[in-house]
Amino acid sequence: MEFFEENILLVAPLIILQIVLFIIGIVDLLRREPEQVRWGIKWPWVIILLINIIGPLFYFAFGRKD
Repeated sequence: MEFFEENILLVAPLIILQIVLFIIGIVDLLRREPEQVRWGIKWPWVIILLINIIGPLFYFAFGRKD
């Protein structure tokens, strides 16, 4: 049980970061018009946002047109 407790303390910040990035990405995506999103459609970006920490970072770097 001690091993689990030590590892959860290492993984917890990454889980929190993933959740925060996903929520911010979804809120940003929902507020945008389809013309403001690459490819003009939103559903592929929802799938990309679900991909661990890399998905939201990819969305913020390449998914938005402004």
